[in-house]
Amino acid sequence: MDKNTTTGIILIVLLTFVWLWISQPEMPPEQIRQSEALQDSAAGTTPDSEQTPRPDLVAETEIAAEPAPEVAALPPSRNGDIRSDSTIKQIHVENQFLKATITNAAGARLVEWTLKKYEFHADGKDRGKVNLVLGNEVLLTGQPNLDEVTNGLDVEIVDRNGKPVELAKHTMFTDLLDGTTITLDEANPTREIEFYLPVENGRIVQKYIFYYDRYAVDLVIRFENLRDYIDNSWYSLKWENGLKATEENLTDDYSYAIAYAYQNGELEKLNISDEPEEVFPPGSTTSWTAIRTKYFLAAIIPHQRENLTVALSGYPGKVGEVTTKTYTTKLGVPFPPNRSGVSQDTFTVYMGPMDISTLSPYGVDLENLVMNKDWYEGIFRPISRWIVLPSFKFLRTFIPNYGLVIIIFSILIKLLLHPLTKKSYESMSHMQELQPLMTELKEKYKNDPQRMQRETMKLYKERGVNPLGGCLPMLLQMPLLFALFIVFRSTIQLRGEPFALWIHDLSRPDMLPLGFSLPVIGDHLSVLPFLMGLTMIWQSKMTMTDPKQKALVYFMPVFLIFVFYSLPSGLNLYYAVFNLLSMVQTKMIKKKSAAAQTSNGKAVKPAAAKSRKPEAPGKSKARSRKKK
Repeated sequence: MDKNTTTGIILIVLLTFVWLWISQPEMPPEQIRQSEALQDSAAGTTPDSEQTPRPDLVAETEIAAEPAPEVAALPPSRNGDIRSDSTIKQIHVENQFLKATITNAAGARLVEWTLKKYEFHADGKDRGKVNLVLGNEVLLTGQPNLDEVTNGLDVEIVDRNGKPVELAKHTMFTDLLDGTTITLDEANPTREIEFYLPVENGRIVQKYIFYYDRYAVDLVIRFENLRDYIDNSWYSLKWENGLKATEENLTDDYSYAIAYAYQNGELEKLNISDEPEEVFPPGSTTSWTAIRTKYFLAAIIPHQRENLTVALSGYPGKVGEVTTKTYTTKLGVPFPPNRSGVSQDTFTVYMGPMDISTLSPYGVDLENLVMNKDWYEGIFRPISRWIVLPSFKFLRTFIPNYGLVIIIFSILIKLLLHPLTKKSYESMSHMQELQPLMTELKEKYKNDPQRMQRETMKLYKERGVNPLGGCLPMLLQMPLLFALFIVFRSTIQLRGEPFALWIHDLSRPDMLPLGFSLPVIGDHLSVLPFLMGLTMIWQSKMTMTDPKQKALVYFMPVFLIFVFYSLPSGLNLYYAVFNLLSMVQTKMIKKKSAAAQTSNGKAVKPAAAKSRKPEAPGKSKARSRKKK
């Protein structure tokens, strides 16, 4: 989170407590006189989630390969004792959620991982589907150049001469034809694709296992008869060069870029700034290692988690004026003591959305990364996860637009808080009735502040008044407001969801094109923050009658307009609707209160209220004892 956002949040919290005192509704002078008269007269009386990953494999189903296009044969190549294939092939796989392409070049690397459900938006237009390997640059420029794919999985070993050997520098063999396309469905739910690299008298095998209903693929790495070739007792599986950006706002997307390692039940993370960094978490039981952007995640989950080491590294870069972050995570995996036969390890590689319902079935706490980037998110995350987000998902099942979901949600929250709001108005009315007595106490004990405080609290206790009763609805709403901010800003459910007119994405500020550019504002105007501020001013005017507080009535809303100007439009929509509902509620409560006071005080003349002097605290009780 950037410094400006942190400062804004702190200021909002501080000013909120100031606002709690200045925003309490005051009764008009007529009602104050009437309540004083009454006092004297009464002195003696989830769809989007994928299915649970299967721990065991379904039998492989053979799928006919499409005719392969002719590929120019490359001359046979050898690298020491390693023999590479001379023909480059591409294998295509499609399931319910994604389209993937694997090339036998670069160590059987994934060169495409397109998520079918998630679109990339630019300038309010659909520019294609999100591709976690190639990123949004390809979506904007056209056909991908697979030679430029530098991120993804790689296996590295050390030969008997102490020389590192990276599979990414070799073209592996496969029995499948170039251009083979595999489509998975309920009838054909799994498929294994195997690549191998001959090494002396043995082989290194990489087998991908795809599933119909998962964003993940299982990767099996097998070493066959390599005892005399491998000198080290470890090999490395790494995801190098991070995840590509997928959002139009690159600065926002890269601000979320972080590398993680989950070891011994503790989360270690690397969030670089201006300098390259490298960390080596000390744990030995590794549940997973991962790299994230704002909405998407790449994670490696080892099936055997004991005695693994992890290294996280990252470095900053520049794309125009945007500062980028590029991470590499490396798992150190031990070989068994006897390597003369076959050794094999299995990993689950997840590449998909940062979605709680999608990540939870893997059972390794990956879902805890969602809505948990900054310190304040950890505080309000339970409300976001267990109240706000489930409510949004439930309403979305029968409401076709998330903007309408937000409006309905604000109405439900207002109805839920109505009893407390009503009590707060009653409490503030009682406080107004005590104003004459409190004024007398201030005058009587003006030279003894401690005595004045004691007598004031005694007065509150005698009259059964809670001075903070009017603040309760606002105090309850503040955690909810922060929880909503987290949901709107961080969850993939709101990503790219439009409302109406110029509001194309509820997770980003609304942008009404101006057709010209203005200083500071730019070439678009965010309308909802101004609507939120205006409704806040109108609501304050309905509840304040003290002219001394007039400046404060305008200060807080104007300040919040600037703070909320760059916040998600969904949050501004909620706040504006909530303020409108509060105005209606205030008018109704005041109307009922005035009617009730008029009904109870028919026999009381206003003049009587002026002629009587307010009694000091305790006098009414003394009078009662005297009568007895």
